[in-house]
Amino acid sequence: MPAAVTAPTTADLMAELTALRAEVAALHGAPEAPVHARVRVRKVPGRVRVAVTALESDPMVQYRVHRWGAVYWLANFPVFVYLFFWQRTFWDTAGVFVILMYSLYANLATDYGAMSAALAAQGKGPPPEIPLEGG
Repeated sequence: MPAAVTAPTTADLMAELTALRAEVAALHGAPEAPVHARVRVRKVPGRVRVAVTALESDPMVQYRVHRWGAVYWLANFPVFVYLFFWQRTFWDTAGVFVILMYSLYANLATDYGAMSAALAAQGKGPPPEIPLEGG
């Protein structure tokens, strides 16, 4: 009769997973990853800094900001359509500026996010911060 096969325990699986992670880190020549990920939040005074820190680390703040962004786009869609079709002379001047600003912001946000992701993948710190307040 064959011996009964028992399922591995959670502790066995965790030990095997830790050993595999250490083996992969050794193959890549990287230091072993910390057991618990930590979010580093700088304690710098200023309302802008507090808001930026909350936006970077608090999922509920991120959700609220993106929700208001969605409301903004939904509210502006009919305005832009009206300006484009019925106020063409105004749209030709102001619309170009609006599109330019949105494009610049989108490019900046995309590139900065891609730089952050690339550095995080290498285990390095974030890129230099974009100055948000003077002094």
